[in-house]
Amino acid sequence: MKTEKISTLGNGMKVVTLPMPEKQKAALFVGVRVGSINENDKNNGVSHFTEHMLFRSNKYRNSDQIKRDLEWKGISTNAFTSNNSTAFFVKSPPHTLKDAVQIGFEAYTNLDYVDKELDTEREVILGEIKRSRENHDQHVLSNLLSPYFFKGTDLERTVLGPEEVISNISRDAMAGFKKKFYVPQNTVISVVGNFDENQVLDQLGQTFGKLPAQEFDQEPANTEVDVKPKEPYYEERENIKQLYMAQAVKVPDEFATDEYYAMRLLNNAIGSGLSSRMFRELRDKRGVGYVTFSMYWGYPQGIIVFYVGGMKPEQLDEVRETLEEITSDIAVNSLPEEEAEGVRNKYVSQLQDSLEFVEWIAMSLFQKTMFDLPISILDAIDGANSVSGDSLRKVADIHLTKPRIEVGLRPA
Repeated sequence: MKTEKISTLGNGMKVVTLPMPEKQKAALFVGVRVGSINENDKNNGVSHFTEHMLFRSNKYRNSDQIKRDLEWKGISTNAFTSNNSTAFFVKSPPHTLKDAVQIGFEAYTNLDYVDKELDTEREVILGEIKRSRENHDQHVLSNLLSPYFFKGTDLERTVLGPEEVISNISRDAMAGFKKKFYVPQNTVISVVGNFDENQVLDQLGQTFGKLPAQEFDQEPANTEVDVKPKEPYYEERENIKQLYMAQAVKVPDEFATDEYYAMRLLNNAIGSGLSSRMFRELRDKRGVGYVTFSMYWGYPQGIIVFYVGGMKPEQLDEVRETLEEITSDIAVNSLPEEEAEGVRNKYVSQLQDSLEFVEWIAMSLFQKTMFDLPISILDAIDGANSVSGDSLRKVADIHLTKPRIEVGLRPA
């Protein structure tokens, strides 16, 4: 597997490059170490709001020009905000990557927000918050789980923020927040795919590299959660007839320990796909739950979540018992050899799919460099193939038997 190269611009900004000339496109990924854990109750949601304003009008081009100059040159773009990072990427044919770099630089440095566009995007975000509540699955996983599981830490804040904050956040507050965090020492750029490495590094030096170096001392976020047994938390609603439930267990952080690959395979076995134990035991055997899955995520704190959505309220105890049986069996007996091999093949195939997309590789290299992680997606196939059945059992016994925090949405 090819190895990435890390360069440092004169102002301290790190650039990760991985030429892959066999690819049709190149991806430029610009990531900033700022998210909801760096906010407070008065500006919760400002990182996500800032992301929404990246490709709005600036002193170089108006909003319509930005869209045309990207899409009409074959360049696609997207962005996201998490609890600990905000990032955007552009995916470009090789001959228009220089345009993508320039527009990306303009988006990164823009502080000239147009009031009308700011207010328009504010309404978009308020609509997004409303939709997140109306989507029962998303509401449980995004609006109920983190605030309850991580209560008392900076991870309890949602990425979208509350409506009252978004409705009142000012233009000056937005600009001040971006000016503070969008600085070279707090940014990593990754470029992956079909591109000329020397030309790209030179252009990055002439754009992002010309930004002044700044002293940047980010206050450490409070992310250490002490998970203790506590009563399930359920929100009750009128006009719904089904129940939606999530259970979460504290596990090792993503990429942080040798247990990472075992946790990935365990998650795959328990709740990923039609062959997973959750799907077979709940959907196939019992007809319980329209949506059933597990997911392993989290940095700076890792959790595994078991989710069942769209069940009858009277089925809740049966679901709890089934989840306990699934995890206890793996903790005691591990996975049968045939199942372990099948789960590994499925996970490796998913990784191979991801490696087809230069933007996924670029994102992984950004995360590895920004958070000083030991591995990236480029290492994952070898790591997954090295996991033994005994290590699966040990990791399950250590982590999947811990106290679970349960939240949900049920009929009033």
